Amino acid sequence: MVHTSSEHHEQLSQWLRHLVEILRTQGGSTWNSLVLGVSGKTAVIELDGIQLQLGAEGGNQLQVHIDYSVEPQPVKFRSDAETLKDVISGRLTLDAAVVNGKIDVRGDLQDLLGIHQIVMGILADIAINPHLQRLWEEFEGLWLQPLSLPLCRPLEQQKPYYGYLINHVPEDILWVEV
Repeated sequence: MVHTSSEHHEQLSQWLRHLVEILRTQGGSTWNSLVLGVSGKTAVIELDGIQLQLGAEGGNQLQVHIDYSVEPQPVKFRSDAETLKDVISGRLTLDAAVVNGKIDVRGDLQDLLGIHQIVMGILADIAINPHLQRLWEEFEGLWLQPLSLPLCRPLEQQKPYYGYLINHVPEDILWVEV
């Protein structure tokens, strides 16, 4: 199925809105960090080449506005789905992804520290919040599929298959007595 760029923009927008609503419903420190970190600010983000312009206002009644970024603007956050999958699965730390350039974030020190706190809170909440887990599973299943082949599973997770060779020997050969 071929998806248009506008469908990708819309899908990413829906997931971001859903993320905000899950965090609002959950409340707690991650929600408070989000409110403090983004209220009254705007930023352009890019994921796999899809750019969105985000704006937030309203304090505890936080309202997030998401528009398609049509004109080139400085991007504050840039990454790809594979990197996000690696960070969320624990194969790569957020700090390592930033250091090696897989996640590019721009802003002043206070904004960067706020973003770090928000992301770390979300990562911690995914482990215990079934709504965040379902949102992540939906993202993994529906977002742009990677061009590369998936990595092999560790040997202890692979079920052995016995009899492959013998099943491919013609039956008349198997019945030959020597």
